[in-house]
Amino acid sequence: MLLDDPSTRPPHVSDESSALQLPLDRSGNLHDAVYERLRQALMDGHFTPGQTFTIRALGAVFGTSPMPARDALKRLVAERALELLPNRSVMLPVMTRARFQEILQVRLSLEPALASRGATKVTPAVIEAMAADHASMCTALAGGEPREYLAANRRFHFRLYEAAGSVVMLPVIEAMWVQAGPHLHQLFRVQERAMPSVEHHHTALLRALRRQDATAAAKAVWDDLSDAADSILAADQFDE
Repeated sequence: MLLDDPSTRPPHVSDESSALQLPLDRSGNLHDAVYERLRQALMDGHFTPGQTFTIRALGAVFGTSPMPARDALKRLVAERALELLPNRSVMLPVMTRARFQEILQVRLSLEPALASRGATKVTPAVIEAMAADHASMCTALAGGEPREYLAANRRFHFRLYEAAGSVVMLPVIEAMWVQAGPHLHQLFRVQERAMPSVEHHHTALLRALRRQDATAAAKAVWDDLSDAADSILAADQFDE
């Protein structure tokens, strides 16, 4: 059982509320809603590696009893997105270089394949929504707003991935994004190298989708992932 005893918390506990400002969907299962909102925040890079989470604070942010927050943390620990410490606190793991590279290999194997599959199924309306996401990324970059940038980037990619209609690859890709998301703020530390390539690859992907060119779509996604990863690896801001 996860505990919420202040005496067991590691130092420098952060306030989770600043990263969870979107309204909580209470129309369905509340446990699932808390889990999905916290998981999305991880994918969008809203939290800092090494940050700890408490049931009490999360429950207060969402305006729920402790149980949905407890359940969300347990599920994310089971998915290896969060780590249960010996004192029963929950922490966002610090990324190692080896772990980042392994996640990258999974993403490079699956995301271009899913993009290729989605290229023949995505509708013009979804493509234009992706174009709007890309415009939001450019605006966020110009304004120095990493959270907005990363959220728009997630929307951009997952509109296409969801259009592919996969029930096997998509959950694996989501799990990789949950683990990698907290480290994507590195892009803003190396933005002079990384951002021009992101702009180019996203534009190339949109052109490929409008042509229904599955091969070009897969290449644009592969280039996007690999160039961003190269910039992060070159910055060498890993735990070990």
